[in-house]
Amino acid sequence: MSWMATLEETYRNMEKSSLFDSLLPIAHTTQQAHIEVTINELSEFVTANVIAKEDAETVIPSTEQSSGRAGSHPVNHPLMDKLQYVAGDYTLYGGEKGDSFHKKYMEDLRAWCQSEYANPKVQALCHYLEKGILIQDLVREKVLHCDENKKLYQSYPDKETEPEIFKRVTGNQSDAFVRFIVNGFPLDNESKAELWKDRKLQKDYINYYLSKREGKGLCYITGELQSLSVNHPSKLRNTGDMAKLISSNDMQGFTYRGRFLSADEAAGISYEASQRAHNALKWLVNDRGKNYGGRVFITWNPNMYEVPDIYDDSYDLIFGKAEKKPVQCTAEEFAEELGRYMNGYSGKISYYDRIAILGMDAATTGRMAITFYRESLKNELIENLGYWHSTCAWRHRYKFTKQKEVIEFYGAPAPRDIALAAYGIERSNYLEMEAKLEKNIVECLLHCIIDRAELPYDIVKAAYRNACHPQNYNNYFTWFKVVTISCALLRKYYLEREKEEWSMEVDYSKESLPYLCGRLLAVADVMERRTYSEDDKKRTTNAMRYFTKFMEHPCQTWETLNKLLPPYLAKHGEKAFWYQKLLGEISTKLEEQDFLEARNLDGRMLLGFYAQFHEMNQKHETEKTEEKKNEE
Repeated sequence: MSWMATLEETYRNMEKSSLFDSLLPIAHTTQQAHIEVTINELSEFVTANVIAKEDAETVIPSTEQSSGRAGSHPVNHPLMDKLQYVAGDYTLYGGEKGDSFHKKYMEDLRAWCQSEYANPKVQALCHYLEKGILIQDLVREKVLHCDENKKLYQSYPDKETEPEIFKRVTGNQSDAFVRFIVNGFPLDNESKAELWKDRKLQKDYINYYLSKREGKGLCYITGELQSLSVNHPSKLRNTGDMAKLISSNDMQGFTYRGRFLSADEAAGISYEASQRAHNALKWLVNDRGKNYGGRVFITWNPNMYEVPDIYDDSYDLIFGKAEKKPVQCTAEEFAEELGRYMNGYSGKISYYDRIAILGMDAATTGRMAITFYRESLKNELIENLGYWHSTCAWRHRYKFTKQKEVIEFYGAPAPRDIALAAYGIERSNYLEMEAKLEKNIVECLLHCIIDRAELPYDIVKAAYRNACHPQNYNNYFTWFKVVTISCALLRKYYLEREKEEWSMEVDYSKESLPYLCGRLLAVADVMERRTYSEDDKKRTTNAMRYFTKFMEHPCQTWETLNKLLPPYLAKHGEKAFWYQKLLGEISTKLEEQDFLEARNLDGRMLLGFYAQFHEMNQKHETEKTEEKKNEE
């Protein structure tokens, strides 16, 4: 239950801060409203309208039972609810669910109005609803619509002229949810005419509802004797989410497995602690939640200090909030910026401040589980985050500015991009993958980021295998994204497992057979590609065509490739000597017998390919720049 204690602590800290106004009060929930009714202080109808979808979310008072209501006889909310609860003439206009809902609703509303916590606006509303003419007023105002028998339409006969209410309500217009405005009372910072915004009304209801609660027990969160909660809130990820983190309503199954007689014996959580923890969780999910295939992750500090985004790549982590972001970021610039970012962040909070990371997911529509939870001291997380971004770094070119300009940056890829590189399939020039697999891979990578766990071999291997199949990608840039992400993973993998240092530049001292083979393949690819005209740019080189075969059987495949090179070398004229010399230098380092017997080259082949590819392109760009300067 440490996650609940941390969330409860977070709520208490938020109440004292400027975030208070955006926080959902206890004993309240949110609902999508469809109709807004305005009355005056004399309990007279004024006007009504259908609410636009973007303004529909409404904070309403709720009870423990109503906030998680379900079934054939759902419990009413205390103040604002559907027509079947608030309209006394619901049955008169063809409502099929009966009058019992309205009677119970009015009983509860009158009880609040007669208590010491009564609110004058609620009393005015109660007097208006007692008249039982709400639907009559809404029909007269042309918000609801009746047929010739003065019954509400089940569905509107003409789809082309369908009124707005039928577009807003899913199903029948008689299922519309109603919220209220009460005019004519003094207003100030707390009191508003809109009942869902009235802080004074919210406090009155909270005091009223807490005064009614009975049955105290030991709260495992606060350690105090308080009224315990049985029905815990839902709607954690969004307003339509009915899955709960805590529930104990299976009295006939195997929930307690003979160990407890009641749910309270397993664990006791007070109503107030539950409400605070769940409302803090809702706020955090809405404000900073990251959704991967339905599994939501949040990272926060209980004192609500700013925390680094552990789900971002290095570029967004460092420059995400900068007004001017560089289009290019070299390794040196990256190291400098990363150090500055981490030092700057370290100075913002104290050494002992905690950072919590929580992941939750629903296996069914009614049950949700905490799949991931960590609490780290600030310095520990910052050090581990810096380690991840510096050891899993490579140069990438798969991000774009708003002007479609390529962003070249050095650093670690985001966990989602790693998952796509390892298990994604190209569709319409973009990588996609199954949601269930995506969330599991991202969660697995969080262990590597937060706990410094070693990269799982299966993820590294999957990404490497994809990079070795360029023929599976129609878009060259998509394949190259997989290549650079694979190189970043391979670099980290060999550093942690083999204590080997690999860089993006060609290391002439390395005589690893896979590395040299990768360099050979890169020379063949670049040499052939440079003979292409503008019209041939989309052609696939022989090196790309034989990439997979070369990885599996390098010696036999190179023999085939080598026979295809002469026509392209001839096109280079005098420059062909330079390519032949480079191929010769690499070939002489290969042990003949080892080359003959080599099979299924490991990831060093891709590192060698990228290093040689990068060096040749860098050199070519430099030569072109110098030629241009000489011409000028």
